[in-house]
Amino acid sequence: MTFLAPAFLLGLLAIGVPIWLHRLSSTNPNRQLFSSAMFLEPGEPRRVLAKKLQYLLLLALRIGVLVLLALAFAGPALQGAVQNLVAETARLHVVVMDLSASMGHGGRWQRAGAAADAVIADLGAGDAAQLVAAGRIVEVIEEPTLDRDAVRRGVATLNPGPFALDYGQLMRSVDSLARGAELPVTVHLVTDAQQSALPPRFADLAPRTPLELVLHDVSAAAESNLSVDGLAWSPVSGDFVAGVRSYADEAAERTVTLRLNGALAGERLVSVGPGETAQVTFEGLELAAGGNRVTAELTPGDDLAVDDTRYLVVKRPEPRPVLMVSADGRGGASPFFASALGTLAAQDYRIDPVTAAGLAERTLEDYVFVVVTDAGVLADEDAALLRDYVEAGGALFMALSRRSAGLAAAPVTGHEFEPFSDFGRLDGEFLVVGTLDRSHPALGRMDDVRRARFYRHVAVEPQGSDRVLMRLDEGGPLLIEHALGAGRVLLYGSSLDREWNDLPVQPVFVPMIAQLAAYLAGDLQVSFEARLGAALSARAMGFAGAQVFAPGGDMALGIAGAGAGDDVLVDRIGFYEVVGAGRTELVAVNVDPTESDPAAMAEDELARWRELGPGAEQGDADLSGMMEVPPTELWPWILALLAALVLAESWIGNRHLRVRRGIAA
Repeated sequence: MTFLAPAFLLGLLAIGVPIWLHRLSSTNPNRQLFSSAMFLEPGEPRRVLAKKLQYLLLLALRIGVLVLLALAFAGPALQGAVQNLVAETARLHVVVMDLSASMGHGGRWQRAGAAADAVIADLGAGDAAQLVAAGRIVEVIEEPTLDRDAVRRGVATLNPGPFALDYGQLMRSVDSLARGAELPVTVHLVTDAQQSALPPRFADLAPRTPLELVLHDVSAAAESNLSVDGLAWSPVSGDFVAGVRSYADEAAERTVTLRLNGALAGERLVSVGPGETAQVTFEGLELAAGGNRVTAELTPGDDLAVDDTRYLVVKRPEPRPVLMVSADGRGGASPFFASALGTLAAQDYRIDPVTAAGLAERTLEDYVFVVVTDAGVLADEDAALLRDYVEAGGALFMALSRRSAGLAAAPVTGHEFEPFSDFGRLDGEFLVVGTLDRSHPALGRMDDVRRARFYRHVAVEPQGSDRVLMRLDEGGPLLIEHALGAGRVLLYGSSLDREWNDLPVQPVFVPMIAQLAAYLAGDLQVSFEARLGAALSARAMGFAGAQVFAPGGDMALGIAGAGAGDDVLVDRIGFYEVVGAGRTELVAVNVDPTESDPAAMAEDELARWRELGPGAEQGDADLSGMMEVPPTELWPWILALLAALVLAESWIGNRHLRVRRGIAA
């Protein structure tokens, strides 16, 4: 009980007026002298008692009128949360709706809505309900409330999104919600129990806060799905390759439609076996200048439409000059490296060969990077020129070949050499790559480099800040990244031709050169694909100030809400557009591929998860301040009762009260 205007309760002091008046009128002031009352007949007790009761009733009515009048002005109201206290078994039921992309498969979301409605309908009279949405983040949609319709309306506003869900992170968020509850908590998780959403450790599913966990599995048996799980552009051939993944028990046929900048570029029919992946290739497509929007789409679609389309951004390369320093000035010492650069469709490089003696005649700042085929050809003045170029922000790839074997240290960088390693090519002795830094952007998919044989190499002693990208199996560094001023140097400890190894004739050589060249040229610093749910930074893409537009064409606000220049939350799939400083960059965003697998957890796994919830009670319920339920005002009922009392007081006072007559004035 609460009062909206408690100051009016001072009006209750007015009840003293009728009490004083009735007390004053209880004695008859009109007295007459009489000789003796012995011969008078006694009065009837019943008439006297009835008269007293009438006066008391009238007094009570008048007091009641004044009390109700004061209460009506004070505005009494009942807090809605107090109603929970009527039942000792009252609980807080937290309905968690899974909004991950897989919930959009077939009829899962319809079944999820029906499951939530059944939970709400089964709530006890004193139970409270809370609605929580689990998508990119865990968000409270409806605070704890007794209003069932409000929770139903909240469920009706929800829809599955494009994000993936991790059950381990979800349970940590649910723990934080249940920790502040003052009622025993029952968590109803309405989900498709997706197998791919399980955390690495099953123990992460255990709630740390005492609660009862109820799982509502809305998946169905034998659900299948097909997805476009990959779309790539080959830097060697310029072809587009799309991958189609099957999550079905039967073989299926689909048409893969490729669109380039919105126009139909080709269609391919693909057959995919159960649980297999198939690829289709689109050749001979002409790219437009700048960024190109490429989409691969399955037709006809299936029950999960969000993964039937894959997005890719490809920029047509512009000719860029690369300076190649060799002994003869024709690049003859490294025809394999020069040929690899010339065959790359993704990086259009113009190779400018020069001898070491001709370095002084070139403006090194005009080149995106410099290749030295053998560090042994550099004189001291040549090394000084290259060092100044790198320190100013340039990039250098320097190989240590036959002419370098007699040096004590590497020119430009100053790396010291260990004794020259020659394993005796005639005896068939060789080394292979032992460790490979896959986290480096230029070596992510270069595992096939382990097939190359290295017969000779120059062993380099790494410096303190170096990053060793490749090591031979005997432990010696083969490829080192060295920071020098504002630039970087890749130091390669063997030859770029077949003299000391057979790497140039391995299939991995061309894609590896493509990745290394893109890294040296700075092309790998700007990613044209962003992860869903990550932050897109215009500054990281080289914009001092830019506007970011979402796939729908509307402007995307920054994470801080300030607009242009801020990091933008990537929350939609499709193409984001970054515009500023007279240029435009495109970024592709795709759905998480783990959401494509509709397989649900096995029943024994669900049972184990349910057993992890202890279901312990949390003590006596104290709901004060827990739920923001509007108070129920009582003044309309008080006014109705006041009107009834006024009528009763008037009727009794005028008809049944015997008014004394002859009272002396």
